[in-house]
Amino acid sequence: MKTITSICILSILIFNSSVSAQLTPEEAIEGMGRGINLGNTLEPPTEGAWNNGPAKESFFDAYVEAGFSNVRIPVRWDEHTLDVSPFTITESWLNRVEDVVDWGLSRGFYITLNTHHDDWIKENYDDPLIRARFDSIWVQIAERFKDKPDKLLFEMINEPNGLTEAQVDELNQRVLEIIRESNPTRLVIFGGNMYANAEQLLVAAIPVDDYIIGYYHAYDPWVFSGQGVGVWGSTSDYQALNDKYASVKNWSENNGIPIHHSEFGAIHDCDYNSRMRIYAHNVEQCLVNGFAFSAWDDGGNFGILNRSNNSWPEVKDILAHYHVDSPNQISSTLTVDQATNAASITIDWNNRAVDTGDIILERSSGIPNIFEVIANLPPDTNSFTDSNIEAGRSYTYRMYTTKSDGTILHGYPTRINVLATQQTPFNNTPLPIPGKIEIEEYDNGGEGLAYHDTDPENIPNGFRTDEGVDIGAFANGFLLEYVANEEWIEYTVNVEEAGTYNIVAEVASEIANGEFQITFDNGNASANFTVPSTGGWYNIEEIAASNQLQLEVGEQVMRLNIINDMPFNIDNLTFSLSTVNVEDFGRHLEVFKISPNPSKNIFHVEVNDSVQDENATLMLTSMSGEFINEYKLESSSIHLDLSGFGRGTYLLQLITSEIKSVQRVIIP
Repeated sequence: MKTITSICILSILIFNSSVSAQLTPEEAIEGMGRGINLGNTLEPPTEGAWNNGPAKESFFDAYVEAGFSNVRIPVRWDEHTLDVSPFTITESWLNRVEDVVDWGLSRGFYITLNTHHDDWIKENYDDPLIRARFDSIWVQIAERFKDKPDKLLFEMINEPNGLTEAQVDELNQRVLEIIRESNPTRLVIFGGNMYANAEQLLVAAIPVDDYIIGYYHAYDPWVFSGQGVGVWGSTSDYQALNDKYASVKNWSENNGIPIHHSEFGAIHDCDYNSRMRIYAHNVEQCLVNGFAFSAWDDGGNFGILNRSNNSWPEVKDILAHYHVDSPNQISSTLTVDQATNAASITIDWNNRAVDTGDIILERSSGIPNIFEVIANLPPDTNSFTDSNIEAGRSYTYRMYTTKSDGTILHGYPTRINVLATQQTPFNNTPLPIPGKIEIEEYDNGGEGLAYHDTDPENIPNGFRTDEGVDIGAFANGFLLEYVANEEWIEYTVNVEEAGTYNIVAEVASEIANGEFQITFDNGNASANFTVPSTGGWYNIEEIAASNQLQLEVGEQVMRLNIINDMPFNIDNLTFSLSTVNVEDFGRHLEVFKISPNPSKNIFHVEVNDSVQDENATLMLTSMSGEFINEYKLESSSIHLDLSGFGRGTYLLQLITSEIKSVQRVIIP
């Protein structure tokens, strides 16, 4: 009986030992699989200081729902650490980081914790005090997290750009030894210098250790992925990406170091179909080569999770459900029957899987990322034609099928615009001038005809949600937001009286120097606007056009053009017929002069000697003609103190019994 009991106890001990055995690097990489970064969150100077708010536990529930296995948590430490010995990290920050780490670990995620945006070590590495501070930070991190499960991994430094190859090699070995003092078998991730690209990993010194993993980042080609220029998906594009992965795989096998591809992605400004292709191929190559990955999500232009409501756009299904045998070579083509003018879209793809169920084809043509099933197709189908389409809309298609073992195989989405052939006024009535034109009342007709928007999704989704113009709700109305260079919007207007018009726009922006222009197809009139910083994206101010417009009577089309890359929001445009007959401001300069102009306070006005009128006055009005003040001109010159008036452009009119002359006065 005692023998049996002893055997049972021994068996239990052996079993428990095997269950809690330290993960090997290879086991960890296999378990990590597919993942995501919690970027731009804990690595700003203070949490939430950039484009995101603080981290939320609900994000990790969303990661679970998406099907991810690992989460990389970038953390900045220096803003929470003393500058002098003993370089103590504030307890509140350690507690906060531990809370976020525990949110992930408690849900079964592999968690990567690093030092991120700690640029001070990169800028002053030769200073012994700086190195001592960095070492102390790692001593404290290692000690605080030493009892966490094996699924917590340490990454020693993110993208050490500014350090030499030799300095990074030395840092990796030194910090690893620090970690080993309290975490003898914790998995530790190292990389190369510069931006930790694959090329730098391949030449980095490999620390002598049994529990290390190599990492690298790649946004190749950067001109596309990081700047949104051009398209991606040619044979040479695929080959270049394959070659990069092959070089890392070869290094990994030769050195026995498994790989975490911990950052890749493409900004939202990229061509949509190219962006879908490059995400899909990165996922496929990670799977083919046995790398774990964590796609970069900064909550902004590289955003993946919509953190405001924990919803997922199209990229999530690629990251979570794209496989080496998923449908690929996916494209959409528009065809117009020359005889009937009927349009249709054909979606083509390549089937790579066998033993699957039906192919489910879905379509989105309205609210972004809301898809409806339009076809259940036999597994060997590789094409479908959609004839139920309308001009002026953007259509996005995606497909998936299921293998006999239950694996969902998602293809990547494809999108195509169907240009309209008829442009009509909003509500079928031209907008009157003089009057106020609300920015959301642009013409019907869709992309390429009534407007051009670089992203077919209505990002704030506040009004006309099935079109690409970015209209957001504001107060009791709407704003045009997320403007981009070379976008344009058209409005059919009816000019009720020919003449000279003043134009005032209501705008808002946190930054200065955004520019837009309005033009008219009848008479080629145009006016430009420069947007100042108004102190906030929703802090509305009036600004005047740089010039007045001479408009002809009748119905015509006005176009609003965005003419540089500086963002701003627009609420409306107000047109008012000038009370002064002015064809050209320049011809009035000889009647009277204003200096200095612009000025923040005093303007000196000097009237030409030819003006002889004892009743001459100067009248100050807004650009829309609203009376502000009147000044009696008792001599040929006068000083006007306008220091009490707000920033903007005003009109100063010289009025006599024979002359009405006007010039702009600018208070910066």
